[in-house]
Amino acid sequence: MKVLVVDDNNDDRMLLRLIVERQGHEVIEGENGQEGYELAVRHRPGLILSDALMPVLDGFHFLRRIKQDPELVSTPFIFYSATYTEQQDQAMAKALGAAGYIIKPKEPGELWRAVEEIVQKACPIAEDLPVMVGDEEYLRQYSSMLATKLEQKVSELEQVLAAKAETEKALVRAKEEWERSFEAIGDIAMILSPDLRIIRANRRAQEFFQDTGKDGVEGAFCFHAFQKESPCPDCPALLARKDGTAHTMEVEYRELGRTFQLTSSPVLDAQGGVMSIIHFAKDITAQKKLEKRLLQNQKLEAIGTLAGGIAHDFNNILTPILGYAEILKAAPPQEERIQEYADQIFTAAQRARELVRQILAFSRQQEHHPMPMLPHLIIKEALKLLRSTIPTSIEIRQDIQEDCGMVLADATRLHQVIMNLCTNAYQAMRGSTGVLSVTLRPLRLDHGDSKADDFPLLPGNFVVLEVSDTGCGMDKETMAKIFDPYFTTKKQDEGTGLGLSVVHGIVQGCGGHISVSSEPGKGSTFLVYLPRVEGQALDEDASDQLPLPSGSERILVVDDDPAVIALETKNLSINNHDFIQHDHRSRQ
Repeated sequence: MKVLVVDDNNDDRMLLRLIVERQGHEVIEGENGQEGYELAVRHRPGLILSDALMPVLDGFHFLRRIKQDPELVSTPFIFYSATYTEQQDQAMAKALGAAGYIIKPKEPGELWRAVEEIVQKACPIAEDLPVMVGDEEYLRQYSSMLATKLEQKVSELEQVLAAKAETEKALVRAKEEWERSFEAIGDIAMILSPDLRIIRANRRAQEFFQDTGKDGVEGAFCFHAFQKESPCPDCPALLARKDGTAHTMEVEYRELGRTFQLTSSPVLDAQGGVMSIIHFAKDITAQKKLEKRLLQNQKLEAIGTLAGGIAHDFNNILTPILGYAEILKAAPPQEERIQEYADQIFTAAQRARELVRQILAFSRQQEHHPMPMLPHLIIKEALKLLRSTIPTSIEIRQDIQEDCGMVLADATRLHQVIMNLCTNAYQAMRGSTGVLSVTLRPLRLDHGDSKADDFPLLPGNFVVLEVSDTGCGMDKETMAKIFDPYFTTKKQDEGTGLGLSVVHGIVQGCGGHISVSSEPGKGSTFLVYLPRVEGQALDEDASDQLPLPSGSERILVVDDDPAVIALETKNLSINNHDFIQHDHRSRQ
């Protein structure tokens, strides 16, 4: 049997041809209703399988022509369509004489079984042939069907357009959200091309590069934006382009005075190639400064522990030297030369004791008694002493505000701070004229204050001691080491290198902070921040001024150093000779 297959879809025609040929029938193919009718007239097929929606001539007009042709009117005509699937469509096809209506898609075996069932039921005799509707009725029904389909298509199109519009809105919203998020990133963020040119830079990057003298950065090489002639040796963007993975590194830009953590992440295409590179530059300058301060404090703590142990043992050696020197000085007049030697021993031992005190102060192992006090009194007393020791070629300018408030400190240590700072200032101007300025003023640090951010200080009230000079100044390398123990720029035998490290320890012990600014040839300025306290200033304990009591009691002396025991026994018994001789061993 010849079977005519008419469909404008090539794939559907091919599938129908394979199904029909598997059943042993011959297939004739047409792409539209007009071509299908011409083939039907020429080949007289025994069955027609046709789509409904086709160009040139659709399936319904094709069916009407077949049923109007006396030679073809009895040929079974079956629709196989995915478009006209409503009851109205099937009723129209039946009214025009269609043998059946099959809705796409169907499995091949199921499709052919449906075709066979329709053909078996169709086989009409002449008197059973369908009565054709008139042209007017056909046009009315066909127009109604087309109107319904048009409405459906318009509704579907509106839904598609609405969905498309919503999709476009969603894309616009997503783009806007991405742009806002990109601009809001607090770090420098850039999108780079594979050759490291800046495609886009966020607001933070634009502001930063404008500050560095770059009006616009897009289109420039990213390393040019950071004032580099070429990429860094381990540039993370180059590494990301090379292996397609993210890379991070730290870079110090000395020209900018900043340190950045650079992170580069590649954006890959479907083939794994690098399309672009997301490049972040996080300013970690403040973090590196904090790390440096932490390492400095750890180093000072370790050295202080060592120095404290050494100073303790050294004190045991100095104690008998000083004690016996004092006994020699207090003894009845002797040979003048021996008295002179005793004075030299005592002077040298005192210098050594002062060195030990500095070491102990640095190591924070020396006992001290902080109390509320008015710092301006201590500072004025220290300046009076300094005036008598500093040459008149050095002018001392002071601006001491007496209403600064009180600080919690040890008077001796505060005196040591001002003496050390002023002595260093004088030595920086030694051999020339100059000005030593000492200022004391109150200061209030609030949240967001740059000093509160730069220094490890909580917001609050402070008393600020400023000591500045017009001396030789220091470079950055020297300033980085001045608080290190035993570091000194003085000649040998002119300094111990402990002065500023002791000052640093005292200030930190008071809960304060010390900073320095200097330039070679322009002098130096030290700023000491001490927390202000409320309360009433207390007088220092004057118990050391009282004479030592004497008596005849028995005293037990305990010490792990035999030389110290001997000295203490001698001092305690110096006015009780009979008592010493009577029970000398029991007291030792």
